[in-house]
Amino acid sequence: MKSARGGGSVVSTTPGYRVVLPGFSALVLASSTCPSRARQATTFATRPPPTPSSTPTFAGASLLSGSAWRCPRTTSTSFLSFTTTTTACLATTSPSSFTTSQQNPKDGVVPIWPVSKLTLDAQLEETFPDHPALPEFAKSAGFAGEEGQVLAVPNPSGAGLAGWLFGTGSGTNPFAFGSLPQKLPVASYRIESSSRAGVDAADEEACIGWGLGSYAFKRYKTSSPAEDEAGPADAGASADEEEVPKLCVDDESRRRECELIVDSVFLGRDLINTPCSDLGPADLARSAERLGKAHGANVKVIKGSELERGFPLVHAVGRAASSGRDPLVVDMVWSASKRADAPLVTIVGKGVCFDTGGLDIKPPSSMLTMKKDMGGAASVLSLASMVMGAKLDVKLRVLLPCVENCVAGNAFRPSDVIHSRSGQTVEIGNTDAEGRLILADCLTLASESEQPDLLLDMATLTGAHRVALGWDLPGVFTDNDELAQEMYSAGLEHHDPVWRLPLWKPYAKMLDSKVADMNNIGSAPWGGAITAALFLQKFTNKCPNWVHIDFNGWTSAKPGFPEGGEPQAVRGIYKLLKAKYGTAA
Repeated sequence: MKSARGGGSVVSTTPGYRVVLPGFSALVLASSTCPSRARQATTFATRPPPTPSSTPTFAGASLLSGSAWRCPRTTSTSFLSFTTTTTACLATTSPSSFTTSQQNPKDGVVPIWPVSKLTLDAQLEETFPDHPALPEFAKSAGFAGEEGQVLAVPNPSGAGLAGWLFGTGSGTNPFAFGSLPQKLPVASYRIESSSRAGVDAADEEACIGWGLGSYAFKRYKTSSPAEDEAGPADAGASADEEEVPKLCVDDESRRRECELIVDSVFLGRDLINTPCSDLGPADLARSAERLGKAHGANVKVIKGSELERGFPLVHAVGRAASSGRDPLVVDMVWSASKRADAPLVTIVGKGVCFDTGGLDIKPPSSMLTMKKDMGGAASVLSLASMVMGAKLDVKLRVLLPCVENCVAGNAFRPSDVIHSRSGQTVEIGNTDAEGRLILADCLTLASESEQPDLLLDMATLTGAHRVALGWDLPGVFTDNDELAQEMYSAGLEHHDPVWRLPLWKPYAKMLDSKVADMNNIGSAPWGGAITAALFLQKFTNKCPNWVHIDFNGWTSAKPGFPEGGEPQAVRGIYKLLKAKYGTAA
């Protein structure tokens, strides 16, 4: 612990230690680096505490010397109210991350003041003219306005909490506020605008960041550090019963939009994070059925002999799975439009619930995250939830080929030749290139009898994409320059970036086969993301509006984005569709 002594005051720069400074009767420090979700901080008094009858309270804890609060566990939310059994395979429901000032008692909303590390002293002097010692105190406490730092500020009278300072660093991360739900105690908050910090309280990204940061996947946790520290007295509450810090958003339209986006992303995260033991093809199909039912969509599940006849590539990939985990295709159709000529948007998502690699089996280290190989299907359902929830003026079709790629005596083999739905034959060069096979049959269905205004497929398809662009940047393949630019621009505007990769036609010869119309894998060890996209294009019936997105579906921890499954690119695509088609009358 580093400390400085002078004038009877003791200042510690180590979070959680005693901090005493004249003029501040109570102050709470919360560390941005505390490892536990149950963030703890302690308040201290520099003069005798108020009498019990006048004790100010905040978030259920007294602001007296030596008292402490504990931020309860946060849990994921869902746009839909589904059952919480593991076989339901959907998000557990919990309170929304948003509220309004009308829903809170007078003075019940706690302000958050964003401050930049570049203008910290000037901001504090302007914002807190009655707290002349605050700049020096913040400095002594180690608060420098770095991104993610938080510092509690008492009322000028010294009784109770005035609000919180929040460091935005250089102000370049729109989702910086996503770290706050894991640090602050349960209460209702509002973000104050600050021109110096470059923060507009009406900024949708700040609200969405807050909501996305409220997520925690705890379905399989029987206890938590918070429970262990709390003891048996308050460890009995279930995750569903616990509150989360709420952000006050009084504009109803903006609040509903943020809730829709956040809850739809949570749905995708929960699906990706759920292991295959509880999320096989039938479970994924039930998730789609429940989503469709909530919005009045027609959902058909194709399986058995009908699947084998109509989707031979899907059947071949999934036929080795155990009984009850058979391959299938989900076909969902929805429209809120009153127009018979409403534009058709068809989205196809790769639903490999687990990928062993098949007979070309993956090494163990490569299998550890393969529950995420249905990230394309999860992302498509997340996007569909946004489109249907906003009632966009389109006809929406969702196609999900759902399989497990397993090792068994009846698994498809290298050198097998399989007829596709399109009639084209495919030689199997590698059973671990299975995702493109199941997508191929569904792309054929999507384009064989109708021409979509947009035909989009999403898949965690190739390691080559990650080599080229890394974890966080989905790759976009299309021959439609206008669509590519629209997606790129929407991604930049809404901080959900994508990057265009080339459909380089000379590489198509790498897919040549001596015994079939094509091979499912390129003959060279490079350009794998491009050859995979070129393979898919052969099944789109030359649709001019086809877009293929190859992405990772998994993210490392950052504000608003906990480590784990992530339906990437869907926020930007949804915003593009909303701007392009509008909502139904």
